[in-house]
Amino acid sequence: MPTPKKSSPLIIGLTGGIGSGKSTVSQLLSEYNIPTIDTDTIARTLVQPNTQGLHEIVKQFGTHLLNTDGTLNRAQLRTLIFNDPQKKEALEAILHPLIQTEVQKQITKLKQHSSPPSIILVAIPLLAESIQKNGHTPDYLDQIWVVDTSVEQQLKQACQRDQSSPEQIQKIIDQQASRQERLAIADVIITNTGNLNDLHQQLQHIITRLPSSVDTT
Repeated sequence: MPTPKKSSPLIIGLTGGIGSGKSTVSQLLSEYNIPTIDTDTIARTLVQPNTQGLHEIVKQFGTHLLNTDGTLNRAQLRTLIFNDPQKKEALEAILHPLIQTEVQKQITKLKQHSSPPSIILVAIPLLAESIQKNGHTPDYLDQIWVVDTSVEQQLKQACQRDQSSPEQIQKIIDQQASRQERLAIADVIITNTGNLNDLHQQLQHIITRLPSSVDTT
């Protein structure tokens, strides 16, 4: 396991493809008092009514993306960007800086807590894609943990979770980084075969191998 850049807190970027099991891993790691900053949750918060994020999206793509109650029609936006790479890039240009600012803000808040955690997990689904685009890893990360699973498992989990067709999920998988590209950036690989007990044992083994300066009791 690589030596972290700083002793505490250890900032870990958790990533993996759609349906890989990132949320399950985050939940299991919470048993070790490891908090998760979820960039998907942040992204949803940033596009609530009367936010800068939603204002910029409407300005860029039009009011037709709004529901009658003023909320963002996420399904329509998803369809729009997945069928137009330029629109996808335009959306990322709006949201990514806002997400990064909020991540840094939440990390700072956790560090300033009276009992700060030894590890902070930042769940970043598109971390490999971001590194490919920007040419570097976010400087606040000490390690990258990749949840790896088969495409078959991704399809099974994502279809059940999102109530989507295999064709819809496969299209998303095709637009994401490949397994090989994600594994290439991994400091730690977590293999998810769908067996919860096996996943739990892997995480326990990973935690026990962390530097002694990291306290997860």
